[in-house]
Amino acid sequence: MAPIRVAIIGLSAGAITDWASRAHLPYLLSQKGKARFQIVALLNSSVAAAEKSIKVFNLPPETRAYGSPEDLAADPDVQLVLCSTRVDKHYETSLPSVKAGKDVFIEWPLAENAVKAAELVKAAKEGGGRTVVGLQASVSPAKFNSGWFIPTTLKLKELIASERIGKVLSSEFRAAGWTSDRSSISSGLKYFTDRKVGGNLITIGFGHVFDWVQHTLGDIQNVQSHLQLQQPNLKVQDSYYGRSIETVVSDVPDLIYVTGSLPGSEHIVKDATMHFRFRRSQAFSGEPALVWTIYGEKGEIRLTAALNTMLQVSPLMDVTIDIDDHKRDEVQRVEWKWSSYPELPYLSRSYGHLYEAYATGAIGKYADFEHALKRHTQLDGIWASWDASKAA
Repeated sequence: MAPIRVAIIGLSAGAITDWASRAHLPYLLSQKGKARFQIVALLNSSVAAAEKSIKVFNLPPETRAYGSPEDLAADPDVQLVLCSTRVDKHYETSLPSVKAGKDVFIEWPLAENAVKAAELVKAAKEGGGRTVVGLQASVSPAKFNSGWFIPTTLKLKELIASERIGKVLSSEFRAAGWTSDRSSISSGLKYFTDRKVGGNLITIGFGHVFDWVQHTLGDIQNVQSHLQLQQPNLKVQDSYYGRSIETVVSDVPDLIYVTGSLPGSEHIVKDATMHFRFRRSQAFSGEPALVWTIYGEKGEIRLTAALNTMLQVSPLMDVTIDIDDHKRDEVQRVEWKWSSYPELPYLSRSYGHLYEAYATGAIGKYADFEHALKRHTQLDGIWASWDASKAA
C-alpha cells in the first residue's frame, strides 16, 4: 500500500516551541513512519517560511511549500493534513482542508473554545474526511479492548479489570508543577497567560489529564468546580538566555478543583466520587508532582510520578504503581514497561500508536473531533462556573 500523503501546518524552522518537529517528525521520519506516511507539503506563515523549513528539516526538495490555508486545501495530492500550530491558529488554518474533505489531524486543544470546536465538527461531517485529535493518550490499540496505550494507564485499566481491588469506590488525582517555576514563565509559553488564545493550564495542562483519567474510569457527571488565580503577576524569562525580560498579568487560573461522580460499570460502583486538584506551581518540597489513587472494595491503587504531570509525553522514568492489598495488609509494587517505539524520543512514542491506528482505519481507537468537542464542552462549563463566581 502506498504511503499516506501528509501536509504539515506549523513545522517551523524558527519557533521557540515547535511541537511538530519535536513530537511528530521523529515518528513520521522513522522507518515505521515512512512505511505508512510521506510528507509532501508544508503550510507556514508564508511560502518563504515553508521553503526554509523544508531545507532545515531535510525534507525532499519536491515537498510543496504553501503560505495560504486555501491553497493547501486545494492540493488534490494531500490526503492527511496535520495541524500543529499555536491553538488560536488551529481553526483558521485547518478549516479549509476540513471543508475540502481531507482527513485532518489537529493537536489538542482542537480550537480556542467549544463554539469553534463545534464548527469544526460540523464542517468535518459535511466534508466527509476522517478526523484525529492530539489527545494521544486516548488511543486504544487493537490488542486491548479499551484503554490508553500509555503503559502506566494501560496497567491501571488492567488492574481495575482484574478486580484486585474489587469495585472502584472513589478516585483522587492530585498534580502540581505544570510549568518549571511557580513565579515565572518562559517567553515561548507567554501565551499561556492569555485566556483568549485558548492554550493554557486549564485547556492543555489540566485538559490532557482530565481526558485520560476519564478515559480510564469513565466520563464524570455532576461536575462541580472551583478555580483560583493565586499568582497573576508572572516574570517572563527569555527562553534562550533565562534572563527576566518583562512581567505579565495572567488572566488564567493557576489552581483547579473539580469533583464529580463516575457512571456505574462492571468494575466501578455507580456515583463513585472523582476528585481532581491541579495547580501550576510546584509541589511541596520532596513530594511527587503527581499522585493518582483509585480506592476499591479490597484495596487501593496508587500511581506516583515524582517529576512530571504529563504522562502522555513523559519518559515515565519517575513513575511507580503500587497496590495496597487490604486483606493481606501489604503494599505490592506493580511492574510495567514501555513496549512500543522504544527507538523514538519519548515525546514521540505516544504518537506512534495514534498514527498507526489512523493508518489502519481503526476508527474509534483514537480521539476524533467529536471526542474533543465533548472535552471542550466540559472545560467550557468549568470556565463558565469561574466566570459566574467572579461576576457574583
